[in-house]
Amino acid sequence: MNFKKVEIIFILAFLILDIFLINIFMNKYVGTSNQAIENQTLDIVTEFKANNIQYDEISDEVLRIPFIRTLNTTLSEEDVLAVTEDTQSVEVNGNQILGQINTPIQLEGVTAETPSGELSDSALSSLNQFINSEVYQGSQYRFISYDKSAGKVTYMQETASGAVVADGSGEIIFQVNDDYAVYAYDQTITGETAYQGEERTVISEQQALENAFLNNSIPDESIILRSFLAYRETLALDEITLYHPVWTLLILTNEGTTQRVFVDGINGAIMTQ
Repeated sequence: MNFKKVEIIFILAFLILDIFLINIFMNKYVGTSNQAIENQTLDIVTEFKANNIQYDEISDEVLRIPFIRTLNTTLSEEDVLAVTEDTQSVEVNGNQILGQINTPIQLEGVTAETPSGELSDSALSSLNQFINSEVYQGSQYRFISYDKSAGKVTYMQETASGAVVADGSGEIIFQVNDDYAVYAYDQTITGETAYQGEERTVISEQQALENAFLNNSIPDESIILRSFLAYRETLALDEITLYHPVWTLLILTNEGTTQRVFVDGINGAIMTQ
């Protein structure tokens, strides 16, 4: 018996079954709505001012974006070491890489006065060079935010649609020391991404913020550091994982901590991290 051929047949069978189950799930999922908030409206600008919530401009543009799927894979330690062994020590576990950097990478110009949120191109220049050349598949990731209180810099993995994975399954968290240099990281990586079905209309950024505010997910006296359309895992099967669009809000509280709030891009529901 040709066991390799049998193995391939089983893998293909599971893939076909997974795609079939995903299509059933999507037909049910996309038809749902959040009845508790769909009929509520408010002047979000006035409400934010009244509650001392800081924010940038808010868009009311309605966008279209597809669901995506990934093939479930396990990292090869040999492949990872081929990229990382000269500049760091790493531990590979499933789809996670823990790295200790031999020579910490300075964040130029970052000091105790640098607030959470964005970092300049010059501050990230050396780190970006390191990511592109010394981090496994590092070119797939892009900068998202700096967390001053936690001493962390977050990058997220881009997908086939250009939007990032924001639920932690495709992310690099860099640790920053007291000298504002990156010395370690925790990386997760998804399998290769592809569109699942056609593009879907999603709620606007304005609607996402309104829903989050109505559900008490934006604290008073906070700062909305960023709000962006991304992905979050919605269904995991044997061979394939499905991700759906979510608005991701990064919120700096008046206590100095950064919270991540997800608003479902299809039905507007608020989801816990």
